[in-house]
Amino acid sequence: MYYRKFSPSSHLAPYIECYYVWENKPTLAQPIRIESPPTGFVSMVFNYGDAYTVDNGRHEVLRVPPAFLTGQATQSYKLDISGRIGMIGIVFKPAGISTLFGLSMYEFADDRVNLEDVFGRPMTQLREQILEAAHTDQRVQLLEQFLNRQLLKKGDSFDRTDFIANLIVDRKGIININELTNDLYVCRRQFERQFLHKVGVSPKYYARIRRISYLCAQLARQRWKVADWHDLIYTCGYYDQSHFIREFTQFTGKRPTLYIKDNLELTNYLS
Repeated sequence: MYYRKFSPSSHLAPYIECYYVWENKPTLAQPIRIESPPTGFVSMVFNYGDAYTVDNGRHEVLRVPPAFLTGQATQSYKLDISGRIGMIGIVFKPAGISTLFGLSMYEFADDRVNLEDVFGRPMTQLREQILEAAHTDQRVQLLEQFLNRQLLKKGDSFDRTDFIANLIVDRKGIININELTNDLYVCRRQFERQFLHKVGVSPKYYARIRRISYLCAQLARQRWKVADWHDLIYTCGYYDQSHFIREFTQFTGKRPTLYIKDNLELTNYLS
């Protein structure tokens, strides 16, 4: 199993979190189900492996197109994968895709949408180039060139909404939105409308998503073994254990102990 992240060029960094490549050789001996909490990021994905399905947490099982846009996830989702894995993706900063492409991300929440339906022929051409690319570095270069062209077309339109959304990411969701908007002299209602348009959820809800995403990332780094729950809970900004369990269960659909057990079994299998 091969998974690698690539950093964008510095001029794209305000809009792009990373590029990633995920592949496996040989093919999977048996199907696997991978469960992910909401990450706080949206992406464009180009799949050159076998087709797979996504359970988006709303009792909808979606067969993903060969090239698709992922909207902002508001709850845990599951990937059912079999055969050959091969995909490359652009992971955007929370408001980055809306700023670069003018999309209303509220319309795409919890969804996987065919990129050709959104952008037309240019995406068909980009996917064909990715399929024909000889190696990973060439695929990443194609994505960079595509984004550079879009940035030149759109111009530098990074605004306060981008800044605040990125700040929520940097602070791992541990932030008081009301205090922040007051400090920046932002009209709260106007800001909330703009944030919903560019990110797909409200600022306060996004902070909650980012906090649970950070906590789950910490669990994964520790290979799902927790030495001190209290330290982890308070580090991630939860008031107490009951607050943490309530939030965790709402976003993942499982209590922490069961979620960790399921992911530990998957980690051992993939290792």
